[in-house]
Amino acid sequence: MFFKKGDYIYIGSAKGCLEVRLRRHLKKDKKSFWHIDYLLENKKTKILQIWIIPKSIECKTAYVFNEEHTCEIVKKGFGSSDCKCVSHLFYIKNKERIEKFLKEIGFSRRTELGSYDDI
Repeated sequence: MFFKKGDYIYIGSAKGCLEVRLRRHLKKDKKSFWHIDYLLENKKTKILQIWIIPKSIECKTAYVFNEEHTCEIVKKGFGSSDCKCVSHLFYIKNKERIEKFLKEIGFSRRTELGSYDDI
């Protein structure tokens, strides 16, 4: 799969084990299991921000991004093999608009886990 240079958003949930799941995704060396693991295998891929919300609205959020004109679906079925969503991975055309939207619906930026290179 080809990923063009730019910003992406992946919508996922951890179902009660958020800290463990985020730390796992931030590790460089791990066995690939989830779709996001395959994206993160690329040495040029960097996680710049993590946004969280306390309740599980993964599919509702993915649906909104699917309809958002400043986003593009990267690959149908990416990250959504266990639901009926078109995709959970989107290419971002307007980063500022997306960050504003995430704040408006209650997401908060996660900073205390450190950077991708630190773990």
